[in-house]
Amino acid sequence: MTKTLDRTKPFKRYDKVVAANDLEGVPEGTSGKIKLANGLTWHRYWVDFSNGVTIGSIDHGDLAHKNDWPQFKIDREKAVEESALEAEVVDSAESDGDSSGDSSNSYGVPEHLLERSRSARARLSG
Repeated sequence: MTKTLDRTKPFKRYDKVVAANDLEGVPEGTSGKIKLANGLTWHRYWVDFSNGVTIGSIDHGDLAHKNDWPQFKIDREKAVEESALEAEVVDSAESDGDSSGDSSNSYGVPEHLLERSRSARARLSG
């Protein structure tokens, strides 16, 4: 049975982490150790990285557990692919004219309201 990874759980002091994104002076994939963890609703950290750089106030989303790093990259790539597929489905549905029939624009405003606005503008201008 595979283990479910909880990536929302805050890191603790001395946890070994990896930079999940490029940070200032720290390339993605650089390992480090949590020096200080703070925040109640917005978790941020001071991290000593292996390349000698120490950065403070790093957001929780910019870090990954060192043991979770390979799976983290796979999951991130999968999420990007899924969002691209989702965008293609939405684009193809819009280009096919596959709408619910009550809206003729990309904002979903019903046609009868658009017509009401056109007639009001015509009354006011003339």
